[in-house]
Amino acid sequence: MKKLLSIFLITFSVTSVAQDSLKVMFHNLLNFPSAGVTRTVHYRKILQYAQPDVYLVNELESEYGADLILDSSLNIFGTTQYQRSLFINGPDTDNCLFYNTDKLGLLSQYQLTTVLRDISVYRLYYKAPNLSAITDTIYFWFFSCHLKAGVNDFEQRKTEALQIKYYLNDIVNQVENVFVGGDFNFYSGFESGCQALLNQGAVQLIDPANAVGNWSNDWNYSDWHTQSTRTSSFGSGSGGGMDDRFDLIFVSEDVMSNANGVTFIPGTFTPLGQDGNHYNDAINSGVNNAAPDSVIQALFWGSDHLPIMMDIALDETAGIPTQKVDYIQVYYSQDAHALNFTTSLERFDLVLYDMMGRIVFRKNNVEGNVVLPDHLQGVYIWSVISEGKQRSDRIVIH
Repeated sequence: MKKLLSIFLITFSVTSVAQDSLKVMFHNLLNFPSAGVTRTVHYRKILQYAQPDVYLVNELESEYGADLILDSSLNIFGTTQYQRSLFINGPDTDNCLFYNTDKLGLLSQYQLTTVLRDISVYRLYYKAPNLSAITDTIYFWFFSCHLKAGVNDFEQRKTEALQIKYYLNDIVNQVENVFVGGDFNFYSGFESGCQALLNQGAVQLIDPANAVGNWSNDWNYSDWHTQSTRTSSFGSGSGGGMDDRFDLIFVSEDVMSNANGVTFIPGTFTPLGQDGNHYNDAINSGVNNAAPDSVIQALFWGSDHLPIMMDIALDETAGIPTQKVDYIQVYYSQDAHALNFTTSLERFDLVLYDMMGRIVFRKNNVEGNVVLPDHLQGVYIWSVISEGKQRSDRIVIH
């Protein structure tokens, strides 16, 4: 008895000359859902206003929390186009990607481990209007990270940041349209970890705001401060008012130059709700015209961090490198207690995770079918890795 579980066909195309755009948002949710499950109402107001196409979050604690965001804050009031990545339960809090399936598809996801928290890597592709099996489209790499907090922990932040640069070095021949964002906890742009991201390794990263400086507790950087939205601490969040630029998005050079079909839209890089007039103050104190009042209040109550946003234009006429067409079909054979693969890949690495994100089985250099250990029964996540690409899905093993 065989059951067809999943089919991945990696084929993309671009023939249209029309331009589209994407809104990208990173947000530290503040220990969700344990710090208050009803905050989905506040997230809903923020997301309904901002309407991001790519929404990456930190401090997510569970798959239950991921589903709450998807079902109670994104896919509401008739909206149905958002999907999310797999939730991988790593050490400490976790990341997750939510994306607009009308425009984007998720090609792969991968976890980079650090001493404290995983860094999540997602590869997406643009669903061009004339997508077909013979031409190409625009690809993106998104990295979501939450580095070590603490004014004296800059060396650990550097070590964690270097994991991103090492990975970019490993995939340098595939790198295009890179977005590295999240809560970096950098107190200065001259901190060693920030400088490592900007200047070390084979892939240079850029601050689209061009605001690298000693931004902590400096009024001159008040336009870019993202933490804290409150002056007093509550709901496990930090107080102190708006005086730190912890949340950032760094991008590769091609995002600024349209080398691979993507161009940063000037003037769109902003901490949502930041008007520059709330230095050392709560984001909802007095008048704040950076967003509607209901959104400002939602930012205050939803988290101690502001989301950071940017818009990009998609240029389908730009030079886009040719991509190899890959496909993979995965069957589970109950009789043989094996995974059977039909694929164009010559060989690949296979990893099985349980639903808590723990690795339960691994086999490298697979060329055919894989017989599983007898004790593996239940729902698992399979992940196939080849040439820096990853495909993942769930599978039921009997």
